Amino acid sequence: MIVKRATKEDLHQLAVLFDEYRQFYGTSSNVEQSYQFLKHRFENKDSVIFIHVKDDVLTGFVLLYLAFSSVSCETYYILDDVYVTPSYRKQGSAKQLIDTAILFARHENAQRISLETQKNNYESRRLYEQMGFIQDDEFKTFHCFLK
Repeated sequence: MIVKRATKEDLHQLAVLFDEYRQFYGTSSNVEQSYQFLKHRFENKDSVIFIHVKDDVLTGFVLLYLAFSSVSCETYYILDDVYVTPSYRKQGSAKQLIDTAILFARHENAQRISLETQKNNYESRRLYEQMGFIQDDEFKTFHCFLK
């Protein structure tokens, strides 16, 4: 099992996995839309994606977006998505992906990695806490949905 930074050559396999991830959150399957979304991320260089590979099969991914803190005048990363195919879960894949994201962010001299997860996602929350993530009880998140 290896974790590596995704390249354009990984896009087709990654799009299928990304589509599975989106379906997990209730969207309808649309591999082409997933492919185009990821293709734009690569073309615009506005995200970093690491993939987990076992026996030449892409089994998981973590997607980071660069962000900026006006208060600290530093960069940080948003860990927006982490997903492991169900048949490869409970084998340490998510931990490997997140460890790689943390190493990358440290190498880039980022201030932190931030993430959000559903309140009832107890298993992921436990993993994040074991890996050193701290729940923020000071701030509330607000959204202004435009679509």
